[in-house]
Amino acid sequence: MGRFEQIYEEHREAVRAFVRRRAPESVVEDVVSETFLVCWRKLDRIPDEPLPWLYAVARKTLANQRRRVAREQRVGAADPASLVAEPEPVGDSVLAGAFGALSEGDREVLRLIAWEGLSLKQAGVALGCSALAWPRPLPPREDAAGATARSD
Repeated sequence: MGRFEQIYEEHREAVRAFVRRRAPESVVEDVVSETFLVCWRKLDRIPDEPLPWLYAVARKTLANQRRRVAREQRVGAADPASLVAEPEPVGDSVLAGAFGALSEGDREVLRLIAWEGLSLKQAGVALGCSALAWPRPLPPREDAAGATARSD
């Protein structure tokens, strides 16, 4: 089995799940296909641990799709429902509220680590930055009464 076939067989379902959690079902297969097309074209540059790299390609493919849909919507050629959806936690309103209060970058780090099971280093690869760029100091948190607590 060649390297591409091995990568595809080992990681296609993980990439599909990654995309499915970030996009409507109508675009999942296109994004997954485009991700593996890039993999095929750049096979000689894929790191030994390909999954975080594949997630980075899928994220960029989704970003390109968002821009394309936004352009099409500006000229009235796209259905607003075709926009890529961002996943949010469900079932726990406190968790959903806390998640929603985070910046998009911090939410994506949590998605990569908690939902995709990546290490901090792998999440850095998927985000195109070093692991040292993420953990940032946590902001002060508020208790139920609204008083700010410090996590010293």
